[in-house]
Amino acid sequence: MRSNYLFLLVIIIVLSCAKRGVPEGGEKDEDPPIFIKAQPENNSIFFKENKIRIYFDEYIKLDKLSSQLVVSPPIEKFKYSIFPQGGASKFIDIEINEEFQNNTTFVFNFGESIKDNNEGNLLPYFKYVFSTGSYIDSLELKGNIITSYDRKQNDFVTAMLYPVNENYNDSIIFKEKPLYVASTLDSTFFNFTNLKGGNYRLIALKDINNNFIFDPLNDKIAYFDSIISLPNDSIFNLSLFKEIPTYKIFKPFQEYSNKISFGYRGNIDSINISLENKDLKGVLTKEKYKDTLHYWFKDIEFDSLHFKIENKDSINFFKIPLKDFDSDTLIISKENNSIDLGKKFILNSSIPIDKFDSKKISIINQDSVIQTFKNKIVNGVDLILDFEILPNDKYLIEILPEGIIDFFGNTTDTLNYSFTTKKRSDYGKIFVNLSNISFKPIIVDLINMNEDIVMSKKLANSFEPCVFENIRPGEYNLRIIHDTNNNGKWDTGNYLKKIKPENVVHYNDTIKVRANWVIRERI
Repeated sequence: MRSNYLFLLVIIIVLSCAKRGVPEGGEKDEDPPIFIKAQPENNSIFFKENKIRIYFDEYIKLDKLSSQLVVSPPIEKFKYSIFPQGGASKFIDIEINEEFQNNTTFVFNFGESIKDNNEGNLLPYFKYVFSTGSYIDSLELKGNIITSYDRKQNDFVTAMLYPVNENYNDSIIFKEKPLYVASTLDSTFFNFTNLKGGNYRLIALKDINNNFIFDPLNDKIAYFDSIISLPNDSIFNLSLFKEIPTYKIFKPFQEYSNKISFGYRGNIDSINISLENKDLKGVLTKEKYKDTLHYWFKDIEFDSLHFKIENKDSINFFKIPLKDFDSDTLIISKENNSIDLGKKFILNSSIPIDKFDSKKISIINQDSVIQTFKNKIVNGVDLILDFEILPNDKYLIEILPEGIIDFFGNTTDTLNYSFTTKKRSDYGKIFVNLSNISFKPIIVDLINMNEDIVMSKKLANSFEPCVFENIRPGEYNLRIIHDTNNNGKWDTGNYLKKIKPENVVHYNDTIKVRANWVIRERI
């Protein structure tokens, strides 16, 4: 009994003396994994193995391997497998499923996919290199890829090298994979390593399908003008652009009883759509935010329509049987809820406008003063009422029945619109000094943070004044375009025609506009 009592006493004393608390941890691990060895060794020659194992000093994981791994020359993915995928390990296994090309240096660049398992510390751009021949190719080629038009740069752009030999032609990029590839990953810089000497064509793709083949409908492209001879220590700068796709008109479809629609792609500046049915005439309009054309026609007695579509050197014929549909309804709507100073009042019609009667349209301001105006129809469906819009004023617009008559002879009930303008002091003003811009003519775009064009100025040269007035408070950027062909817009490039996109310069600083402020910016 006494011994049990003593044993219990000892336990109580020990527990009461025990110190409560949490063990202190060491410093946070900020070191990346360390490569220890590989089997076969990195930079091996006469490679004929069917498995590679790469060892590290701690457990690692592979993050976003599919987008980070760049294998050069490109290898079909079914020819190799990489582990671990989704787990942690102290090594990476590359299993070779088929023999690789002879006398070739291969590079597995893991990009930023290798991280330690605990803290996620990155081992950037680790490469495993081997050769199926007697030596490792060692030449390099470096450069930068920027986006031609957009301020926001594209990441994960693929740079490609094609050997220029007896089998080379410019169309090879549409059907064959390159010999070497590199990636900008999440930057604009690329670096080819382990290259063989020779002559090459350098291009780059924002490769949407990740198939190393140029698809003009989806991919952006950049190219260097001349053939490159290696070795070469130059830094090559490329501009990425999206080509205008080859023109194509698609099979028409019927939406309403008096409207046939055509989807299209490419340039339609010269398009003409006509009906082969005798004594039938229609009106053609283009949808504002879609690549769709609408052909409107009045009531007919035919069971089908025969269309002839001409665009430059292309002619297409379509026959479409007519079905019973409801007729489209005339709806007139205001384009913008608010009108800023310097803007126009625009009405949008759901059906092409045939005519309007200005005597049945009245505009008065808050002092009941009648405003004189001019009018203009754009694209058949947009009615612009052009009158002097003053600051700190209110306008009432009334359109009586038969003031607007559509293509089918329909009109609306009386329409009433109103809007109030802000004070001039509610806006900011920007003066842009372009004295250091050497090219001409010039387009200066004021763009918002979404890269939408807020205002645009077309200048003959850099000495012309460039002033943006009535700017809402907010943050903006400037885009300066060398309008080479003086057509008032930015023109993209074309790879096969060896046309580069027009040069674009982005102003690096963000312009913060405040109400009643005047800002002066020097480019």
